[in-house]
Order: sequence, then C-alpha cells, then structure tokens
Amino acid sequence: MYHPRLYGEFYDMGLKYGKLLYEKANFVIPTISKQKMNFGLESYQDLKLFFPEVIEEIEGFAKGINDKPEKLGAFLLSLGVFNPTGQCSVFAFKNSNDTIIGRNYDMLFNFKKFTESSLIAPKNKYSYISQSDVFIGRSDGINEKGLSVAMSFVNGTEIQTGISFHFIVRKILEDCKNTKQAIELIEKAKVSTANNFLIADKNGEIVVVESAPQKSNVRRPKKNEQFIYITNEFKSEEMQPYDRGGVEWSKSAERYNGLKNNLKSVKQMDLEKAKEILSDKCVCLNLKKEKFGTIWSVVANLNDLKIERAETKPTVRNYKPETRLDWWMKKSAP
Repeated sequence: MYHPRLYGEFYDMGLKYGKLLYEKANFVIPTISKQKMNFGLESYQDLKLFFPEVIEEIEGFAKGINDKPEKLGAFLLSLGVFNPTGQCSVFAFKNSNDTIIGRNYDMLFNFKKFTESSLIAPKNKYSYISQSDVFIGRSDGINEKGLSVAMSFVNGTEIQTGISFHFIVRKILEDCKNTKQAIELIEKAKVSTANNFLIADKNGEIVVVESAPQKSNVRRPKKNEQFIYITNEFKSEEMQPYDRGGVEWSKSAERYNGLKNNLKSVKQMDLEKAKEILSDKCVCLNLKKEKFGTIWSVVANLNDLKIERAETKPTVRNYKPETRLDWWMKKSAP
C-alpha cells in the first residue's frame, strides 16, 4: 500500500503525484474501450461543474505523466461503471460519548498492488485520511472534522454519465463537516452508478444514503438501535426496484447478517471490538477460488480521530495506528 502525503494547491498535488508515479513506477494510463472512453469524456464535463478543483488536480497529474487530462479524466470516470467493483462491509456505532466506524474493502487480490492510503490536505479545504485503489479518487475516508464516509457497490439497474463514487467520496471529505451536509451533497449529485454510502460524524449522526441514478433514499438506524451497516444491496423498500441483485457470489447477505448479529450483541463499541467484528469469518471476505476478498480494513473513533488500518486481510492484531492526520493538524495549526 502506498502512503502519499499531498497538500497545497490542487494542480501542484496532481503534478507531484503524477511525476512520482511516472518516474518511479513508469505509470501510463491503461487502455480502455471506446465505450468507456466516450462515457468518461462525457462524464468529465459533468465533473467540471460538480468538482472544478479536482479538474485542476487531474490537469497537474496529466502533466506529470506527459498525457492529456481529458484522457485521464475519462479513465477515472469510467472505473467501476461497466464492471462489478468492490464488495464491501461497513458499519457505524454511536456510543453515548463517541462514534466508532469499521470498514472492510473487498476486491480482487491483485488490486492490492494499487492500493493507497493518502493524507490529503488541499488548500482551503478540510484535510483527511482516505483509502483507494486508484489515484485521485477515494473509496473511504475520515476528515479533520470527525466526518467519515465509505461506499459499497450495488448492482443497479441503470448507469448514466455523471459523477462516479470516487469523486463523491472525495468531495464529501473535502467540503463537508457533518452528516447533514454529506447527505445534501449526494442528493444533489448526478451519480453515474448505484452505491451505498455510509456516513457518520462525531455527533453520532449515522446514516446510509442508498443512491442510484434514478433517485436516492436516506436510511437511519432502527428504533432502539445504536448502529447502522451496509454490504452490497439496497435495503429500503423505496430503492428495491433499482437493485438488480446478483451479488450472492460475494456473500453479501451473509456478511450483512454477520454484521447485524455482531452489532446487536454490543452495548459499548470500541476499536478493539470493531476489529473483532471486521475479522469475523462471517464478515471478512476470503474467496480463494475467485481470488477476491478483504484487501484493507479501517477502524476509527471519530471524536478523538484515532484511526487504525490493516493493509491486508484483517485480524485483531494486524492493525497499525494512522498518525498522519494528527501530524498535519499540528503542523498546520496557527
């Protein structure tokens, strides 16, 4: 897993990382089909309106790898649209005084070599720690305001040109300080695919936004429950028509029930208990035949911004503390 630290102007962050990957890893933009290219190019125009700052970063990155920003943008915006993507498990738990989150990211094992956990601190935006298996876009993260967001793939009935989850997650982390603002951002976005977004903040506001090109719905904890969780299906009645299903191979239902059973037995959540849940064989995916499973795992306390990460299949003992956000906040304090 790469561990870049990117801060400052958007163009400069892109240029720095692009040059690094070009010089150290001989990075070039992978070839994509004409269908994906056309889809990505049209979506790039939507991204310019939705997130103009990240366009500057794409331009800087393209300069660093000696290629065209439109080509890079098209590649990024076609990812996870035409092919099944991450099959993930996420939960949030609100105690009386703090909020704990846990997240397993499930993907093809050969994607491990592309994974990265980044400290990103754009000028005049919130700083954050985030994980991804692609540069620039994000799959989950926690920002300096104690806001967490993590996505999971849903096999939706439609796709449209627009904003991929990678850029939804990233814009939330940079622009939102609480769950309410994150919900509003997703609801206004022209999303390209169906996804669950689990959002939690340090005030204990925990929700799932079930999002599809046709519509979205906010799902909150059930009465008398302190937690909420997702795998790879829409659970609200309103969103069922937009879920194609077909995720049995990734044990989505088993993981969902595994989370439910574990969470129901907890009265007070802490990071150690969160690690146990994510390591449970009913939750942690390990499909040897498909060469698919959990390739990183994150737990965090959103109130004190204590973050720990396992950079492979998680066990209760292989998480390591993440200290870069704390380092940056102290470094940049007045």
